[in-house]
Amino acid sequence: MKIIWKNVAGKSKLSHGHIVNLEYAVRLQVVRILINEAEHLMDYLSLVVIEINSSSGHVCVHKETPEPLFSKIANNLEQPVANKITEVHSPLLAAINL
Repeated sequence: MKIIWKNVAGKSKLSHGHIVNLEYAVRLQVVRILINEAEHLMDYLSLVVIEINSSSGHVCVHKETPEPLFSKIANNLEQPVANKITEVHSPLLAAINL
């Protein structure tokens, strides 16, 4: 599977952790869609192209994806909500930074 990161606004509003979670959620969702809808097409997962807008997190199937993969995934794709990354504040790290 190929992921195209589309960045229309210049700089991404998403943190690095959010981007990693978003990509994982999209990959997992596409694999689940193929397993549920058309398991026999799993061998063609490398032909799937997904486009993610890094400014908004919007996900869509790119037109490079051949049929019937395009339709199977596009009809079942839900906009993923990646878990928000919380920063860990460690007293040890704070002491080191001083």
